[in-house]
Amino acid sequence: MSLPASLRATLSSTPLADESRSFDRALDRIAPSQHVFDASLYSPEAVRTVAAQWRYRMAFEHRSSMVFSQLAQQLYEANASLDAKIVMLRMASDELRHTGTCAAVIEALDPSGGSPSVEVDLEVAPLARHGNASPQERALRNVIYTTCMSEMVACARFVATLDRTTDPFLRDAMRRLLADEVLHGQFGFHYLASQREWLAAHDVERASIERFLVHAFAVIEEELAPKPPFAELSDEAKALGGDDFALAREVFYGTMEHAVVPGLEQQGLDAGASWKGRKRLV
Repeated sequence: MSLPASLRATLSSTPLADESRSFDRALDRIAPSQHVFDASLYSPEAVRTVAAQWRYRMAFEHRSSMVFSQLAQQLYEANASLDAKIVMLRMASDELRHTGTCAAVIEALDPSGGSPSVEVDLEVAPLARHGNASPQERALRNVIYTTCMSEMVACARFVATLDRTTDPFLRDAMRRLLADEVLHGQFGFHYLASQREWLAAHDVERASIERFLVHAFAVIEEELAPKPPFAELSDEAKALGGDDFALAREVFYGTMEHAVVPGLEQQGLDAGASWKGRKRLV
């Protein structure tokens, strides 16, 4: 059942707000920007375009926290190491903190719009259970898809977009998100390294994961490789960190072929063959 709501990144007026701020400061890798956004330097159209993208990002970051929260549960079921569970829960909280960062950017871009809000669906979409897969294989499949693939692409897109962004306020905001996304993209490879002995002792499960990769690569391509034709992004929008979908497509394939596939291969998975033979299996 759909549960639509207007999401606002506001804090309560209780001591919980103080605890939240303390937690935020403790986890910050990049300090909040000291720059102030100056809309007069850009056309209203460019600012509106980028503000709309940050609204989408705010909703996406909030939804990602749900994914990581469920993935933490699957790590519990798989009896993962304590550090893996701690870091996954930290990643879930990162996405909530990013929701607040996005709201602050939206407010700076559109100060006349009041408290920033985005329409979201609060229903929590269940994370894949993968049929009869064991808890260990289930967690590995979802860790690979969510972090080794999806978060690695997100990280690479941030880097590529940041290279084109010249506005100092927006550069700082993107750097704050990117600082956490690096960990999110690396998590899966670290987790795979921790499971190398298990994979070496479970040939059937390893082969099953490699078959899953054939499907996973096809799905991630459909989701994260934008398809042409692409609308032209103005130079102003690029300076503001606007999402360039032609660049995003290029980054996707570069990331898959030069980072994700080699990274999975280093962990003992035949990812190269799975990538070349990618297709939906169900």
